[in-house]
Amino acid sequence: MIGIQDWICDLLMSRGALVESEEDGRIRAMLPADVADSLHASEWLSLDLRPRPGADDPVEWMERMERLLPGQPLVTGAQYRNPALAIRVDAASMLASELAIQNGIYRLVEDFSASATYLFFTFQYTVESDDRSLGIVTVCLNADARSLVTMPENFLRGIREYLHEEQGAAVPDVAARLYPAAARATQAVVRKHATQIEEHANRRLARDTQRVESYYEGLLAQIEKRTAKRANDAEAAEKERSRARATEADRVAKLEDLRRKYSLRIQVELAALLAVRVPVRQIAVRLIRKREERAHFLDWNPVLHVLESPLCEHCSGRAHPLFLCERVHLLCSDCWTQCPNCSRFFCRVCQPRCKCGMAG
Repeated sequence: MIGIQDWICDLLMSRGALVESEEDGRIRAMLPADVADSLHASEWLSLDLRPRPGADDPVEWMERMERLLPGQPLVTGAQYRNPALAIRVDAASMLASELAIQNGIYRLVEDFSASATYLFFTFQYTVESDDRSLGIVTVCLNADARSLVTMPENFLRGIREYLHEEQGAAVPDVAARLYPAAARATQAVVRKHATQIEEHANRRLARDTQRVESYYEGLLAQIEKRTAKRANDAEAAEKERSRARATEADRVAKLEDLRRKYSLRIQVELAALLAVRVPVRQIAVRLIRKREERAHFLDWNPVLHVLESPLCEHCSGRAHPLFLCERVHLLCSDCWTQCPNCSRFFCRVCQPRCKCGMAG
């Protein structure tokens, strides 16, 4: 998850601003006149995003920065040019330590230098309850190896200095195939953040619900006493019962208003897409499950110095540890599970439901 500070700096620089950023959350920038006008700020901008009293509100500045975004997601292609990048690895040792196959084996075939297209999907999300929270999530996928980069912000920071814009890159075509995987990874991050907000909202909902219930219990108790006192006056008793029904309806409406107030509304939008060609060390392996085997290529990331995890061929989630079915499909643990009815493991790529017909 990329920080709001980095996102603001990148956005301002893309609009021609001169920006200085400090690790503690402070940003200083000299803005072009049109950018300053859009932000309703002076040409000398100073922001303090540190979590302390008197600091600038990150949510307010996120909303201001939205004015600088294009109407459609910003799509950019780039080439990474760093001749000093060393990409030779001990493939056998690296596979032994980083490739985790739970129900199969592999055989190393060869490793060689190559290049891969990395897609950086930047999503902006909004979580609303009784208050509002905004954030930025960046997901990076290797389009050639169909693998997930687990530290996209570190990867982008490591290559940013050597990026050169590449005209005519077929970014949308490549991105369309992997967008579902990027969206799934983003949802997992946003869901984690939303869970914290939901917990706070539920506590406030429980507190306010208790207050409303206590208030209306008192009103209804008073009405019940008056009804009992006027039991001999049918018309007066009926008025009290009518008042009790109206009070109960009002109580139900107030509780429903509280539930609407504290319910979570989540919106996620693609803000930008960057495609970068980066040198990698490509490792050819044979994946083996019982009598079946399959050729597959894995990429070692030379910037992060990690073996990238392949994507599950059913759900497009990160397949680490990796499971193989009898036809050697690559699966995550969620998609290689036992049927609750017959206890058989089955591959959701080969068949949507277990052969017993119960699990799907």
